[in-house]
Amino acid sequence: MTVALDGLTQARSHVRRALDAASAKLASDGLPRPALDGKLLRPLAAYIMVPPDRRNELDERFWMGALAIEMVHEASLLHDDIIDEAPERRGKPTMAAVFGVGPALVMGDHLLTAAYRTAAATRSPEFLTVFIRSVERTVAGEIEQEKSQNRILDEEEYYRIISAKSGDLFRSAFTLAPALLGIGSPDVSGELGARFGTLYQMVDDFLDYCTEADRGKAPLQDYRQKKWTWPLGLVRATDFFLPTDEILSLLFQRPSPGGKSPMEWGADRLEGDFESLIKRLSEEGLETGEIQTLLRSWTQLVQNAALAQEEAGEARELPDSGPLSPDVGGSTVEWPRTAVLRRELRIAAEGLETAKGRLAYFGKHAKSFRFASRLFPQEQLRRVAGVYAFCRFTDDLVDEAADQRFEMVEPRLNAWLSMAKQAYKGEKTGIPLLDDVIGDMAQADVPFSYVEELVAGVRMDLMDPRFQTLSDLRVYSFRVASVVGGWLTELFGIRDPWVLDRAYALGHAMQLTNILRDVGEDLGMGRLYLPEELMSTHGVDRKFLEAKVQNGSPASPGYRRLLERLMEEAEIDYERAFEAIPALPTFFRGPVAVAANVYRGIHREIRENGYDNLTRRASTSMPRKILLGVGGLLKLRRASAYQKRKRDEQYLPVTAFGEEEGRQAAQ
Repeated sequence: MTVALDGLTQARSHVRRALDAASAKLASDGLPRPALDGKLLRPLAAYIMVPPDRRNELDERFWMGALAIEMVHEASLLHDDIIDEAPERRGKPTMAAVFGVGPALVMGDHLLTAAYRTAAATRSPEFLTVFIRSVERTVAGEIEQEKSQNRILDEEEYYRIISAKSGDLFRSAFTLAPALLGIGSPDVSGELGARFGTLYQMVDDFLDYCTEADRGKAPLQDYRQKKWTWPLGLVRATDFFLPTDEILSLLFQRPSPGGKSPMEWGADRLEGDFESLIKRLSEEGLETGEIQTLLRSWTQLVQNAALAQEEAGEARELPDSGPLSPDVGGSTVEWPRTAVLRRELRIAAEGLETAKGRLAYFGKHAKSFRFASRLFPQEQLRRVAGVYAFCRFTDDLVDEAADQRFEMVEPRLNAWLSMAKQAYKGEKTGIPLLDDVIGDMAQADVPFSYVEELVAGVRMDLMDPRFQTLSDLRVYSFRVASVVGGWLTELFGIRDPWVLDRAYALGHAMQLTNILRDVGEDLGMGRLYLPEELMSTHGVDRKFLEAKVQNGSPASPGYRRLLERLMEEAEIDYERAFEAIPALPTFFRGPVAVAANVYRGIHREIRENGYDNLTRRASTSMPRKILLGVGGLLKLRRASAYQKRKRDEQYLPVTAFGEEEGRQAAQ
């Protein structure tokens, strides 16, 4: 192989010298000279497909044709660098980066137009016809690729694009010698050249995902620009929203010890395609040793790139995988479960893509809150509904799961939390609920720890929650309820610890009310949130409650006392919360006061139901909600007046005669 590569290196050197001589003639005619500092793969392909014993027949016409092909390629690179805003090419700054878009665009246009005059120097109508068509199809392929941005392609469309964008210039290269020297059929040679160029583009697209490969340009450009290429098909990617480290992990993960990663299967597939082309060229009498060497060097290139990625730590065994993907190279690879979960989450959140959808979700699942939220201005209501929708959706990942086993739901929660972190960093996830709500959270500088606490609380529901003491229960209620109050308070600009502490208190109060309302429903789901220590004090245990659910007997005196004790605890927190409501922004005070008082009213309904929260669910009627809402606003007014009086007293002028005299002076 080394000897063969040496022969290929010598051929490339010969091609470079011949092209340099031809380009010197262009310069003397006032035409632009291409850089000729790349791999010169297209002129090289045109040269090495000529049988060695016929190469002495190659004259200036051949080299002008080869130079014209390279000029079109160089022009396309200049235009690519402008479109991609690429800072470097072949390890050097691009012309656009150094001199600006204008000079780079003009130089690209000059090379392209001069290429036609150069191609005409072959004096071959047959080659010129193929060349003109190839240039047109190359440009058309570039346009199609730009149109395909941010779309998932099927392989047929992908091949059609790269066959035009990259394959057709190789068609011209493979047609050049047959047209000038009569070697084989120009049509057959051209088709094989297009196939050769298509495979070369597939190699380039493969290497774009190999961060260790030295290509003279930044890796992962296609993915960052949302251009679908065939490696994404290896893992059945359905969008471009995964972080780059995760997409690399999917591509290079191995499903089992000794198994192959998707990219390793991809390398095998390319090798098979190369060997198939070598066989076809041989059948047509067009195969030369150098073409075979070149194609097999590509095999080595992609295999080495995959190996380097493995050594860099990207390829590793996959501990958690999902269903099998379609065949890749005659075998199967396992689709990583994380990607499946992310796709499922996007589907599950589809109804929450817009503010209207989130408001509807808010109204359906939180009738008391929705009643109070009518007092919000429209923009603030949109933000509140978004936070509620996120929190409720997160909770439903457990409550609405068809299979609530820990090992089934835990990965879903982890994937959701990971995507939320992604959104908080400003990266698009493809889920508007996350991108909008968590993006708003980040912009308002609300700590992400609220989301982490919420997920931790929801996760507790997976583990048969049992709370020994009331303090243990408060850990849970903080995570699933207090964080919502803290989040909204900070979202609207309040950072005062005293106010936040009372926002947390309102969360504790409402969650405890919620628990008291839903004891029977929760038991039906295998959950019991009542503190065991308090239950024991009042002669109640889980079996006692389950029996009550079955026989529907009236609440025992001990159970009534237990509920009253817990309602008393909630009332203390409601009172503490009301102290801070006047410190909230004006638009926020009324809705919070109404929501707190309406929810607090559930205690009355529990009592009127004879403390039966095992077979009945306490709820407040609309007339009752209105009365409670008015009561909440009146309570807010009194609290506001009290806070104003306290504030005035705090800043009374103090005279030399003492505080009382100061009070009289103030009056």
